[in-house]
Amino acid sequence: MTPVFLILRNLLLTVLIEGALMLIFVRKKESTYHSVLVNMLTNPLVNLCLMLWSAFVPLAVVPYYYIATAFLEVSAVCAEWILYYKMGDFGIKKAFFASLALNAASFSFGFLIQ
Repeated sequence: MTPVFLILRNLLLTVLIEGALMLIFVRKKESTYHSVLVNMLTNPLVNLCLMLWSAFVPLAVVPYYYIATAFLEVSAVCAEWILYYKMGDFGIKKAFFASLALNAASFSFGFLIQ
């Protein structure tokens, strides 16, 4: 698979999962729209960084790949937390828990299908 296809596939899956969960639990179309926008920013960056990591780092250092993945996922949660808060969807605490829960759900689904 080409890198562009992988990034688009991962973005589509993330947008579908997180958008559906946002719509189910928050029940606001505006929040779902914000979820799509936020993921269009963070998801391709995370996936591109991971692809670059795996292209330039030999397989002998695979444990570092998992550390890099964890770092990037935590970074995505923090970025989305700030964006959800700034967009006015949630208060500061709810924005954090929404970002954490949505990212955990999409990461878990992605982990299961790979």
